[in-house]
Amino acid sequence: MSVIHQYKQLVTQNKLKQDTEQCKAALALDELSQKIIRAQDQTSLVSTIKNLFTKHEPIQGIYFHGRVGRGKTMLMDLFYQQLNLTRKRRIHFHHFMESVHQMLNDFSGKDNPLILIAETWADEVDVLCFDEFFVNDIGDAMLLAGLLRAMLSNGIILIATSNCPPEQLYKNGLQRVRFLPTIDIIHQYCQIISIDGPHDHRLLMTDIPELKYRDFHIGCETQSNFLSHHFTRLATGNIRYKDSITIHSRAVNFLACSDNIIWFDFMTLCSSPRSQRDYIKLADNYTAVLISNVPQFSGELIPAVFSGVEDGYQRNGVVMGQLRGLDDEARRFIALVDEFYDRSIRLIITANVDIAELYQGTQLNFEFARCRSRLFEMQRLNYL
Repeated sequence: MSVIHQYKQLVTQNKLKQDTEQCKAALALDELSQKIIRAQDQTSLVSTIKNLFTKHEPIQGIYFHGRVGRGKTMLMDLFYQQLNLTRKRRIHFHHFMESVHQMLNDFSGKDNPLILIAETWADEVDVLCFDEFFVNDIGDAMLLAGLLRAMLSNGIILIATSNCPPEQLYKNGLQRVRFLPTIDIIHQYCQIISIDGPHDHRLLMTDIPELKYRDFHIGCETQSNFLSHHFTRLATGNIRYKDSITIHSRAVNFLACSDNIIWFDFMTLCSSPRSQRDYIKLADNYTAVLISNVPQFSGELIPAVFSGVEDGYQRNGVVMGQLRGLDDEARRFIALVDEFYDRSIRLIITANVDIAELYQGTQLNFEFARCRSRLFEMQRLNYL
């Protein structure tokens, strides 16, 4: 069933609202799907699509961009599900980069490791779908031009979603001039399509004015009761209280833990040095995560000592030696929500303020808009 047909069915079933830009994107995905299938049909039984591409112009992929909640991931997933191809992979961009760093370790000491990584991927997939193409780490930024060029020149077709156009990737990042070839490569190998209609469809479908939060509780006095109730109801197997687990060789304290669910204080998960890898590990091992005492991320300037990449990237307009209050914690919280949303992990939170009021700074307004939209969607009764 074509992407546009699936899309129209969802509209008819009132699961989606008609959106002109989504329709255009669905048609573009169907055109791409037809090109891929035609290429597959033209190969012999012992040939692969990749071999065909080495003889002809490569099929151009698609890079979707637009604000949060515009349906980019939904459309890419419809495309992926209907594409009659075994050599395909759908992966969150953070997970992809995690695998790249692991492969760099595996190929340590060998010549041209990025080419070896690209060849490894090309041996396994012809179509690669990236969700949430977003670059905020200088290490990733320095790798991407060489890696993407090697992968796409090997015949891999890329379909990617992002909240920003290619020109804004890694904006204000350190040594950004070395990242600019990545933007040229995306333009060379992908159509650039905007899906940026007037509405955040997550909010439209959630009916925010009448929404009663399912997994988000506001207020200090009753936080413990709210989370205790959920933990008792959802926990299965062996239960432990106020102990620790080990994540990447570091002890992480928890308030309560069972075989399927774990409960943390916010500062434990987002204040001390953490990375996307920690949240990936939690998603690997638990179906639900409870978090107490999520603060309001203020915009007040506070003294700070910058240390390393995490404190140094994208500091446009911030005076050296000062930092927006809780911006680093907010950045980690965004990464946590992204990971759990993508992995369908239930996230149950108590906070001091409403979802709409969580972030009051300016530095991460763009990134936190996605986080806020996803938190709203997670409150729907039919979510998970």
